[in-house]
Amino acid sequence: MEENNELLKILKSKQNWLKKNIGQSIIDFFQTKDQKNEEENHSRELSEDEMVEELRAEAGGYGLAWEVDKWAKKEMEEDPTLPKIDAYVRAYNEWIK
Repeated sequence: MEENNELLKILKSKQNWLKKNIGQSIIDFFQTKDQKNEEENHSRELSEDEMVEELRAEAGGYGLAWEVDKWAKKEMEEDPTLPKIDAYVRAYNEWIK
């Protein structure tokens, strides 16, 4: 579960980073940003639903949100005891290789 939380923190940070910096020159961006501070600023805890939405949004960036959603639902049907976030992480990892 701790690995899932770490993955989700990375995904959240990446999404926020992309939202803030769309349209900027990548070279200019990396020369002016302190990446360590960026990571520390995004360390708040997310609810399970927020984490699922982050995964779906990230998958959507690859055009695979529907596939990830369908796969996760299939995983939860096969194992009703599987936490929702675990199903989505598995689905994400299966589709985004």
